[in-house]
Amino acid sequence: MPLKDRTSFLTSPAEVDGFLKANPTSAILKAGVCHKTPETFVHIQAQLDPREDLKLGIIKVVEARPASNHLAALTGIEHESPQIIFFKDGKNVFDRDNWDITSDAVAEGLKALTA
Repeated sequence: MPLKDRTSFLTSPAEVDGFLKANPTSAILKAGVCHKTPETFVHIQAQLDPREDLKLGIIKVVEARPASNHLAALTGIEHESPQIIFFKDGKNVFDRDNWDITSDAVAEGLKALTA
């Protein structure tokens, strides 16, 4: 199943909680309007597309600020955009933001899921 079919848009704190409960091992992307977001998504998609076991949640930060703030409070990770956070057993185990989201970094995040 391609990544687009395993992607959920999260718009509220309740949707973030529900996504993490249903997908304790997953990834969430905070996507902003910054010019970096499309490029970072290319890296994320290339690494996550083959991982049919992994779901991706996307928070469009401008439209879903409460969801973004809720995720920051849950994880203790200061908000950045774009930002990718990997979860294993419902706990955040890896995150990168801005230009630090590269194909190598995403691959490193995927390794953290199996460690």
